[in-house]
Amino acid sequence: MLEGKIFYKGSFIEAGIEIDNGRIKRIGKLVKGKKVQGIILPAGIDVHVHFRDFEEKRKETIETGSLSALHGGICLVVDQPNTKPPVDNEDIYFKRMEIAERKSYVDYSLNLALTKNNADRIEDVLRRISARYHLPAIGEVFLENKNKKLEVGYEELSKVKGIWRISVHAEDPSLVKSGFPNFLYRPKEAEIIAVRKCLDISNFHFCHLSTREAVEIVEKTASSFEVAPHHILLSTRDFERLGNLVNVNPPLRDKGDAEWLLKNFSRIKILTSDHAPHTIEDKESGSPGFPGVETMYPIFLRLAKLGIIDLRDLVEKIARNPAKLFGFSDYGEIEVGKFANFAVFDLKDVRKIKAEDLHSKCSWTPYEGFEAIFPKMVFIRGEEVLESRTRIGRTISSHFSSGKEI
Repeated sequence: MLEGKIFYKGSFIEAGIEIDNGRIKRIGKLVKGKKVQGIILPAGIDVHVHFRDFEEKRKETIETGSLSALHGGICLVVDQPNTKPPVDNEDIYFKRMEIAERKSYVDYSLNLALTKNNADRIEDVLRRISARYHLPAIGEVFLENKNKKLEVGYEELSKVKGIWRISVHAEDPSLVKSGFPNFLYRPKEAEIIAVRKCLDISNFHFCHLSTREAVEIVEKTASSFEVAPHHILLSTRDFERLGNLVNVNPPLRDKGDAEWLLKNFSRIKILTSDHAPHTIEDKESGSPGFPGVETMYPIFLRLAKLGIIDLRDLVEKIARNPAKLFGFSDYGEIEVGKFANFAVFDLKDVRKIKAEDLHSKCSWTPYEGFEAIFPKMVFIRGEEVLESRTRIGRTISSHFSSGKEI
């Protein structure tokens, strides 16, 4: 039993939550339980993280990445498969899920890579995996990648369209060049053109859109899309502050694009961190990617408190929509029958972000000094796990499938 100020059906109510076997049994003013100070929000879902591990354990592991997620108020992550080695067959997929079953602090799901190695047998791989696990998507599919084994062309997308939900990193290879800082060599036109070419093929889920034009194109279609915090909060002007740490793919855009995304936050479908941790040494040598799974919810909750974004929009983008779009039917809302996944925040407890306080193994953040509101408590299936660091995260089995069939 839990009692407090609950975000329920789009507004706050003073009520209690009765929990039975990890699920919400009843919500109401007559339900009494442990009083919680602060506001009770749905725990977040981050459908785009890169938890490294395998040959890149020095940067991040499922264990350290999921602990970071937990401290950011996240109850479920979807890991991306561009690991070393990539997750492009059932054996590697199962191996990674077995690690997550032992090590993850939050619930864990994993996408499958589409590569030149598996494009001809992708349906067989999907059948084998989906018999055991809920598979959110094929992707993040890279149209352009430094590792040519991970680079997939429009032709391969045409071959697999309609088989499964496909998430695409949309940057057209013909317009991408190498150089530092990378925002001078990966123009916004690369994203816009790639989005248009993909839409000529089919509908997709577009990862981390970074430009106004791409959002305006995709929102008029049946495709879905996500935006990452760094494309809303940062811009090319942050090069002076970040220096050699500035690279991320897609790159930071001009201030105008970032300001437009923030002003039009309500139009964004999903907010994802694109948590891509690298060590400082790797960043100094130009590696692209920012950590962010721990800071996403806290920063945007601070923006909601300031009235810059609407709290209802934030909950929709960080919990409700990810659950609906990727088939996690038991997540995303504080509602009877759903898992009892909550994050408790004290809106008065505003802190400045310091890398030394965070839990990612990479030990740095592009948001140093930003104001944020971190969770005081996090409940997963009714059990408070933040202070205790109880590791009850589990992988999402095929039992929770959204009903997609091959």
